[in-house]
Amino acid sequence: MQKTTDIQRFWFLWILLSFWFGHFKTISLPPQGMHQGAQSDRACVAMNYYSVSMNFFQPRVSEIRGADGVAGMEFPAIPYSVALLYKIFGPHEFIYRLLMYLIVSFGVFSAWRITGFFIQRELHRLFVTFGWYSSPVLAFYTPNFLPDPAALSFSMAALFYIFRRIYQIQSGTSYRNYLLFITLAGLIKVSFLITHVAVFLLLITWKCLGRDQQVQPELKKAEYRGFLLPLLPIGAWYYYSSQLTAKTWNTHFLQQINPARSVGEFWENTRYAFSTWGDSLYAPGFLWGILVLLLITAYFRYKNNYLPAVLSLLLLGGFAAAFVLFSKQYRFHDYYFILLMPSILFAYIFLQQVWLENRSIFIGMLPVLVLVAFWYFSVKNMFHTDDMLEQRYTAGNYYNQNAFDGAAGLPLYKGEIDKLVPAGAPFAFAFDPTPNTALYQLRRRGIRISRDFEPKMAASILHDNKTQYLLLNDSVAWAQNFNPHLNKKTNLLWHKQGLWLYGVQDGK
Repeated sequence: MQKTTDIQRFWFLWILLSFWFGHFKTISLPPQGMHQGAQSDRACVAMNYYSVSMNFFQPRVSEIRGADGVAGMEFPAIPYSVALLYKIFGPHEFIYRLLMYLIVSFGVFSAWRITGFFIQRELHRLFVTFGWYSSPVLAFYTPNFLPDPAALSFSMAALFYIFRRIYQIQSGTSYRNYLLFITLAGLIKVSFLITHVAVFLLLITWKCLGRDQQVQPELKKAEYRGFLLPLLPIGAWYYYSSQLTAKTWNTHFLQQINPARSVGEFWENTRYAFSTWGDSLYAPGFLWGILVLLLITAYFRYKNNYLPAVLSLLLLGGFAAAFVLFSKQYRFHDYYFILLMPSILFAYIFLQQVWLENRSIFIGMLPVLVLVAFWYFSVKNMFHTDDMLEQRYTAGNYYNQNAFDGAAGLPLYKGEIDKLVPAGAPFAFAFDPTPNTALYQLRRRGIRISRDFEPKMAASILHDNKTQYLLLNDSVAWAQNFNPHLNKKTNLLWHKQGLWLYGVQDGK
């Protein structure tokens, strides 16, 4: 009888963890919950590739006020791949979520394989990997629409292959695979180039300081020069994307730094970000505990475990730099913290190496406490993440913030609205604070009006779009503030559960 291998055990336990976290239960849901607007933006891109144009170089959203929705964005490999699958299987959300789940599964598998370079005990490798993955923010965005977990996953694959190159395992193939995956990571989310910079600095410092002579990490001169290669396609795409944004004036996707304007604002952003998202990163106390322990342990023991210690610190420094440059984003966006995850993995590996790896007998209070803490924090993170995920899918919970009241219910009434509004008819939705949430939920291309739009400007937008149908989620606000400026006749066609559909005609 063939024995179960460690790889098979990994995949069995990973699928069990996925069931426990509810990944397969939520895999058919439309964008919802925290940052529903950002999710909808990416879902729109895939849907518009599928339904409007498969021109890869013209990604577009459903809000068509500028340039028919064409907008510069991160490299749209994932939404384009989803659109190709839509062409085969039809446009279903589970396809997007499933593809993201598979990519993240590949990334977690890569992280588990990385632990094999440093940790011998199979059980410890599993606890390190799954304890590290058990971050509510990472787990929530695993079967999701945002690109950050995919960029993290490709970063993990790149790190696995650079370690294979360092340890001279199929050197040429491993080096080329590293360049491929780090390029994909940087294209999908440019901030993940931090991993590339950290690896380069690790190799340079290792070479200069002459650490760990048992391993020869020396790369050929051509390979050091090859570290410039990923910058070419990444730089080319983001230059093109910035030009596309400048041409279309569509700023749906952030393409520039967003720092604080003062030291005081920076510290307030920092306080607010960690206060708001702390429980979304790991179980209370875990993040700060592991970072403090990393800094103290690295000060005394980095020489003996150079690779994971220094790489973790370099990745942490890169995250800190990104936090400064995008301070305002971290204040309001939990998924930006996914950039911190590579540093946490190597911190976890390093601390396991120092405190547990070389011990076969645990005698004395300190070793026993360290062993108990190692198991406790991994298991605690898993239970904490399970609880937080339930909150993120519970209506009314703070962590289940949809873009606006009633957003999650729009698909329920899509069929009734479609019977009244012909396909392709000039359409608008008010009031959506995000550009694409309502439009995507209704599978419509059109105009959205936000509550903070100046009423005369809103009326002008509707006139320019020759709007024929207007769907509202607040009839009182519309009647009092916006309708007096419209100068068009509106007829109520349909009303249900806080939604009003009007036909719009010329004349009062």
